Amino acid sequence: MRRRVLRVLRCALLAATLAGLVWPAPVLAATGATLASLGSPSSGDLVEHPAQWDGKVIDFQGEAVGEVMRRGDSAWLHLNDDAYSRKAADDIALAGYNAGQAVWAPSELAAQVKICGDYSHRGDLVHVVGIFHAACPEHGGDMDIHAVKLEVVLPGSPIARAVSGVRAAAAAALSLVAAGLWLLWRRRHRARGRAA
Repeated sequence: MRRRVLRVLRCALLAATLAGLVWPAPVLAATGATLASLGSPSSGDLVEHPAQWDGKVIDFQGEAVGEVMRRGDSAWLHLNDDAYSRKAADDIALAGYNAGQAVWAPSELAAQVKICGDYSHRGDLVHVVGIFHAACPEHGGDMDIHAVKLEVVLPGSPIARAVSGVRAAAAAALSLVAAGLWLLWRRRHRARGRAA
């Protein structure tokens, strides 16, 4: 009986939250959850055991990557929680794969995200609290988190990429070879034109 009541409250509060009518504290209070008692699954846990987390209030943290895609009063963002999202740019050695989770959040919350990760930037490290959907009926059966709380834990920053001396020397040498080959081709092409 208690589970049924909690499920009904979660659904009602999710609908109200998405309409912008309530703040996360009442959602957490009504579901019996506290920030300390929330589940903190990784994206791998969510993908491997979706039924365990479906419909539950979870907290999730990851690097905002790609772009914040605004859709009216809400926005999509993607949070990567893979090994790359937790390392300094200098410490990144290619291993494994990218992993993360789609987050649907009210636009005013998503507006806090200023920098999204790409080749030149480390994205904002974002912490969200929301309801996980293994197959969201509102979004065509996609897996997502409907955020009721979002905060930027660590702002993003540009990634300085030093040019390797070996690569710079190789580029210069190849440029000289290419220029020499072009001059040789041009000289032969002119010689053929005179001979004809």
